[in-house]
Amino acid sequence: MNVALIAAGLFVGLLVGLTGVGGGSIMTPLLVVVLRVNPLVAVGTDLLYSAPMKLYGAYIHYRQGTTNAPIVKALCLGGIPGALVGLALLGWLRHHVDVHVVELWTRHAIAVMIFLAAALILRKPLSQGEAPSDSATFSWPPSVRRRVVALGAFVGLVVSLTSIGSGSVTLPLLALALPLVGLPTLVGSDIAFAAFLIPVAAAGRWSMGDVNLGITANLLAGSLPGVYIGSKLCRRLHQQWLRPIVALALAFVGVRLI
Repeated sequence: MNVALIAAGLFVGLLVGLTGVGGGSIMTPLLVVVLRVNPLVAVGTDLLYSAPMKLYGAYIHYRQGTTNAPIVKALCLGGIPGALVGLALLGWLRHHVDVHVVELWTRHAIAVMIFLAAALILRKPLSQGEAPSDSATFSWPPSVRRRVVALGAFVGLVVSLTSIGSGSVTLPLLALALPLVGLPTLVGSDIAFAAFLIPVAAAGRWSMGDVNLGITANLLAGSLPGVYIGSKLCRRLHQQWLRPIVALALAFVGVRLI
């Protein structure tokens, strides 16, 4: 049992419950900057740590009827191959580039994704659409579907390399691509997509030796109660000042990673 890791999990869980900000955009830089975990191990460990929470969240949304099969399929159509490309790219780099250079590039890639996540957090709240979420009645132009597939491919690539993007990046960009779809359906579909994507990325990073099971267990021990407490507190705190604070903190951490 590591008190510092459990506290980190509790802290991240609280923020996720309070703000809805993706855990990867907070946990991975926290592991690298504060706890001095190797960047490659931090990414792989965060992916494994995130997998059970995404699977559970997807199950809840499926039971609630707030997932949309065509959206999830389109995201996975791009996202799964994107993750495999990212893993193949990382494997190639490790065989052809010095490992310390790969670690440095990973730090910089994490920093870029943190800045993107911070910018998206500062956007105005997502609007509620009114389009039906029922998969049987859902239709969209081919051009919109292609954009969603491309979004999935981008997210799959960056998640496999940095562990960041399955929530903090996907949801705002998905809302821009599908402005008429209701927010609960977008959230549920995003989480369902992550439930397929993250285990693939985590398995790939595990095969490369980038996962620390001890760190994962300690993080989960803190984050699960943290998410529960944060979800209860979010109704009492004002998102209009809390989310900018999180965005500024992420930007500060991003600078430290460069």
